[in-house]
Amino acid sequence: MTIRRRIFGVEIEAHPVVFPASAILVIAFVAIAASAPRRALMFFDYLQSTITHYFGWLYLASMTGFLLFALYLCFSRYGDIKLGRDEDKPEFSTVTWFAMLFSAGMGIGMLFFGVAEPMFHFLAPPNTRGTFITSSESLQAARSAMGMTFFHWCLHPWALYSIVGASIAFFGFRRGLPLSFRSLFEPLLGDRIHGRIGDSIDVLAVVATLFGLATSLGFGAKQVNAGLAYVFGLPQTTGTQIVLIICITGLAVASLLSGLHVGVRRLSEINMMLAGLLLLFLFVAGPTVYLLGALVENVGAYAERLPHASFWTASYSDSSRSQWLGNWTLFYWGWWISWSPFVGMFIARVSKGRTLREFISGVLLVPSTVAMVWLTGFGNTAIHQEIYKELHAEAPQVSGYYDYTPQSYRVMDLDAESGLPQSETGDWLVGPTAKGIANPQGVLMQQTDDGLITKSGNAVRYHRGILVHENGTIPYYPSTEEHFDGRYKAKDASLSLSGYLSEPVLTGSEKAQVDTTSTAMFVMLRAYPLPTVTALIGTLCVVLFFVTSSDSASLVADMIASGGNQNPSKGTRLFWGILEGVLASVLLVAGGLKALQTAAIAIGLPFCILIILMCVSLMKALREERRLSAATSRK
Repeated sequence: MTIRRRIFGVEIEAHPVVFPASAILVIAFVAIAASAPRRALMFFDYLQSTITHYFGWLYLASMTGFLLFALYLCFSRYGDIKLGRDEDKPEFSTVTWFAMLFSAGMGIGMLFFGVAEPMFHFLAPPNTRGTFITSSESLQAARSAMGMTFFHWCLHPWALYSIVGASIAFFGFRRGLPLSFRSLFEPLLGDRIHGRIGDSIDVLAVVATLFGLATSLGFGAKQVNAGLAYVFGLPQTTGTQIVLIICITGLAVASLLSGLHVGVRRLSEINMMLAGLLLLFLFVAGPTVYLLGALVENVGAYAERLPHASFWTASYSDSSRSQWLGNWTLFYWGWWISWSPFVGMFIARVSKGRTLREFISGVLLVPSTVAMVWLTGFGNTAIHQEIYKELHAEAPQVSGYYDYTPQSYRVMDLDAESGLPQSETGDWLVGPTAKGIANPQGVLMQQTDDGLITKSGNAVRYHRGILVHENGTIPYYPSTEEHFDGRYKAKDASLSLSGYLSEPVLTGSEKAQVDTTSTAMFVMLRAYPLPTVTALIGTLCVVLFFVTSSDSASLVADMIASGGNQNPSKGTRLFWGILEGVLASVLLVAGGLKALQTAAIAIGLPFCILIILMCVSLMKALREERRLSAATSRK
């Protein structure tokens, strides 16, 4: 059931409950987070630590269960069931289908983390048996880093997407039910899917889609900003990133309004071509022999790590390992779960006419294989720079074309006692109003025996990363005279890529800190020929991944909010596209990377439970389908 209205000349078609309820929930969150960003950040920190502590086991067990369930469906007797009517044929060619799967899936994330994650794991490599590898400067650490990176990006997330997509395609195209999440529970709920329970399921799916996408859009904006800063000197600030979100969201809306066949398909194909060229460049211009060998060994490291990492909850580890698990694996699992309505609905929409076996094997294997090659190309190239930076003569894979010479940077000269940066003259410490955020408001203060005292004489402390009054948890709002707006005390440092990621590097003005995580890819490319050209291509890839992800998610949210209509009205598409950009902007303002991570983990929790029930529902429906097919064949 949908309603039609014409507002300001724009036609609106939407479900009378799902559309307004979803919009109100997201807009309310935007308003609260925008009006009290520091309070919101404290809440984000509390929420992430609570979910990690109490429900980390659920994320890990369910994601591994989804992988096993997908493998069972692929190889079971149900594999030959067609996702559509028996006479339906695939709508897109296989090559185009693969390109659309990957572009709308995790492209932004792999560009953002493709260099940074392997390097972070290389510098502090985890061991899923509960310890950290002691020597970070080792080849074993590199192997461990790539194995864990593969674990986060390969089979597990795509198994999740495959079963969500298969469920949507089966109930939508085989059973003829609306393409909405409520339809997936018809075997369990019957006609109740058309009531308030069904409405609640669809509302949760829309909200999960928007928050999952906002996480990616935030990462994308940070990396586009980093690329433009590297090439053109554009400032790396939250304000710049919000402007970029506005501009690129406009492109996404234009692509969305042009339709699936024209906009998303063509952008996906162009994007895959550019990303492929960038990857090929690294394999040809980089340490080719090393990368090819590393690819083979990385697959082995992944296979070796997979059984242990799939069930590692850090229950027998200390707090640092538990914190690592929350910051990495649980963040990814929550992010993938929150993305599953979007990716699942989208790949179902473009997969009509394929068999269940063809669908699952394609979704599971092809993107995972591409991820392995991509992560090897970017991750191992970065690690190779670190390992061989002082071994030019001894390393036959390193040619004279590579420049692994550490670059000179200006970095913050941190105070030895407090660990805080200092003003240029060294008279004041500069305490951020919120830790873990790129370029927060700086507050002038001093360290005393009684703690931190601001320039105005107020006693303050840090609570959950937020500067608060000493007695209580009320965020501290500095007066104008306490604002820091000068240069930081800095020193010259010669840094390789690892040092660049771990040191507080300053911008050229020495008034702000560089977001080194989002800049890591461009720093890595600097060692090879044509660094400006490759940086521009990388930035363009992020923009195109941004656009394809945004318009695909807008289409999915609109389909669900319009009662399963496969071609919803342009007015509601425009609404969701704009709201996604606003949500991503507010999350960046409220807490940057921390807010993006927490949003992904939090929204994934209720949806994880829904997906478990969805698996039960799909299994029941497949058994009924097999019984009906057997009865028909006997007649």
